[in-house]
Amino acid sequence: MGNHSILNSDAVNISAEDTWQALVVPNLPDGIAVAEIHLSELLNKTERLDIILPLTEVLAPSGLVQETLALIGNRTSKIGLWADTSTTTDQLDSLLGLITGSNSSTDTKKDTADENHISLLRALDLIVLYTPLFADGRNFSLAKHLRLQGYQGEIRVAGEFGRDQIAYLRRSGIDSFVIANEYLAADIATAFSVLPTAYSGNDANQLPMFRSAPASRP
Repeated sequence: MGNHSILNSDAVNISAEDTWQALVVPNLPDGIAVAEIHLSELLNKTERLDIILPLTEVLAPSGLVQETLALIGNRTSKIGLWADTSTTTDQLDSLLGLITGSNSSTDTKKDTADENHISLLRALDLIVLYTPLFADGRNFSLAKHLRLQGYQGEIRVAGEFGRDQIAYLRRSGIDSFVIANEYLAADIATAFSVLPTAYSGNDANQLPMFRSAPASRP
């Protein structure tokens, strides 16, 4: 994972200070975090770590992550979740309900798994939105939805997004960006503040990631 860097909303590279590690699962995409950790390694750590879990497995009624939520919670300092753009707003609302406790059962005999859910997710500090395809713009609406619903933690974007989309992603509520090192450029900071006049939501200018368009001919 050392082939990626993390930039904050001011285009400052914060990779060296970032402590998040993605829990390794079969469907973990490349670029969720700059470091990864296996569940067996996490459960044998004595120190508490900052761990990013897959949202779908946390919300699912069964699965390895679901079955070990309590153990994971006892070995983490901060909790983050990642989701790809196939995530629905209903799933995000379910997540936000767990964070606030608004969806918790009124029954005094709540299921232990539900209690683990609520206890773990109330401390949620980070949500990573992974975009598998460049033309997929659902990360914009998902980030905006989270903000409109009151989520105040960090939202990070990873995957296939373009240089000319960064300023718009910031406007949508994104705080940080996971960028492949091969696409970093000396003038990257300009992408965080300049809104291209030629931007089209249909094709996003169709520029490769973080590459400048060729100069127009006279």
